[in-house]
Amino acid sequence: MMNTKNGRRLGLALAVTMTFTANTALGQQDDDLLLTNPIMGDEMVPLSRVPNYRNQMRDIIQELSDYARKRDPSFAIVARPGFELLRWDQREFILAEAKRPQDMMIPDDAIVPLGLPMRRFIQAIDGIALSDQFCGKGVPLPRLQRFQAMGVAMMSIEHCGTDAAAFGALEQAQQSLIISHADADRSDVFDRIPIRRPIDENADNIETIDDARNMLVATQSRPNGSRDDWLLSIASTNYDVVIIDAFYNGNEPLTEDDVHSLKFKELGAQRLVLAWLDITHAGDDRFYWEPEWEVGSPSWIVGRHPDRMGTFAIEYWHPRWKSIIGTYFKGLMDLGFDGVLLNGTDTYLRFEAMTPLDPL
Repeated sequence: MMNTKNGRRLGLALAVTMTFTANTALGQQDDDLLLTNPIMGDEMVPLSRVPNYRNQMRDIIQELSDYARKRDPSFAIVARPGFELLRWDQREFILAEAKRPQDMMIPDDAIVPLGLPMRRFIQAIDGIALSDQFCGKGVPLPRLQRFQAMGVAMMSIEHCGTDAAAFGALEQAQQSLIISHADADRSDVFDRIPIRRPIDENADNIETIDDARNMLVATQSRPNGSRDDWLLSIASTNYDVVIIDAFYNGNEPLTEDDVHSLKFKELGAQRLVLAWLDITHAGDDRFYWEPEWEVGSPSWIVGRHPDRMGTFAIEYWHPRWKSIIGTYFKGLMDLGFDGVLLNGTDTYLRFEAMTPLDPL
């Protein structure tokens, strides 16, 4: 389905600034990353070698969006979690100020103010998918409503621990005009197709994220039987949006017919089918993985995921990885998906934690 040699290669946009002292007291799970990343350690590093990790994340998403919009303007882009990318953050402000030559005089209105909405990024996405907004420490609603007014659809993925808490989260989401998936798990398992009917079930045709009132995330196919059983169990629901892995069992690609079969609710109305795409971790069961790859080889594979065997942290800004993601993304569009959920967009926090700003 997807050929890494023929896929569209995404350009590298690397912005570097500020000075830091890397913090090595981060726990065993980050040892690999510290060992394999040449700019991380206990030594002082020149100002020019500290990236704006958030802007690098925005760059990837914006490049993917630019490609999608040229092919299909209605193709939906959802970032998870994505909220902190919507505005110019304090760390970014500090980095930008430190980068500016001390003897340079510029007008106040040329300085990007703290909290400024990142309009190009906002225009590049259709929505964000918050994590545990109602079953965890969520973002205050007024802050969400500010960006809802700018056209950013709010979605959430809730892991609540119990069915009762999950149902309560769905009710709160409905009241807050947030499209939500809620389950009784504690992490991203997504291996159960709910028996219950969707909250706010409807017979409307869903053409955009804004039309939707509910959603289902069902990326783990193996517990649901055969490939046909898994697809049928999803097709037999009335969710407005379904989000799935484009590979059955992680390594068997779906077909255009498979994707098309999910585009209609059991009631017969049209719905959206989005693909789940992790843009910050690599999996050793994926089509692009080479047998000889391991942490540090190639250099942009920088650590193992502490909870998911066979999953590796990567330098998401690296040209080779961006090429792989570009190929993957192109393949998803070729299959006829209505959009994509880009998972892991908060991974920049891990790199920021390893590069705390140390004013000189």
